[in-house]
Amino acid sequence: MAFIISRSLRPISTTLFNYSSKLLSSNYVRSTSSNHHPMMLMDLPRIVYPNLFLTIKNFFSRMIISGYFDQTFAIKPFSEGARQAITVVSHLISNGQFDDLSGFVTREVINEVKQNYEKLSSEQKQKIAIDESEIVFTYPYLIGIIMDDQTNNRLVEITMIFHILKDRDAYRQEMLNATGNVASNWTSAVKKMRDNIIVCNYKFLRDMSKNAKDDSWTISGLNHWQPSEYEQQQKQE
Repeated sequence: MAFIISRSLRPISTTLFNYSSKLLSSNYVRSTSSNHHPMMLMDLPRIVYPNLFLTIKNFFSRMIISGYFDQTFAIKPFSEGARQAITVVSHLISNGQFDDLSGFVTREVINEVKQNYEKLSSEQKQKIAIDESEIVFTYPYLIGIIMDDQTNNRLVEITMIFHILKDRDAYRQEMLNATGNVASNWTSAVKKMRDNIIVCNYKFLRDMSKNAKDDSWTISGLNHWQPSEYEQQQKQE
């Protein structure tokens, strides 16, 4: 599985995520207690935006990977593959097809995701499924290299950020066809959109050791979550 990104944000998505940033007080968001179970598939840090320091670090990690581990590695085709992977995996999870996840994700991921999936509402389960057209932002947050000199193992794990907007074409049409006060209609549409913003954090792991038997990428961690749910929890506290 060769996988991740980079599509420039359109004005609609730029405005949307500038607005959604007001829901989040930091780059990492932790869950809070509530009678309502927020969407969560794994207990991972909820990463929202790129980190400048890690972006610089990732540049050197990419040089090491392409220079010493895999000369064919490039972030663009990896990004494109990751986008395809998230669509396949998310649909399998949304449909409860956990047996079909084998080969895409690790067994540990399957077990934890399955357990948390049972706690979700029907609406939340439906929102897990993602089409590639719904991905408005993708970014390699962290490229980690794990080296063991005793065993000569070389593992690479790439953490990805995906911002998802459900039914964005419908909102675009609503704003284009709106009449009256343009600013008011735009604000109203953006407020509606926030309930359909989903952030996905995925970790892709590959063994790049010299004698590795399998050169495919495997998902070693994943989470889907909604910023709007945490904003609502903060208001209730």
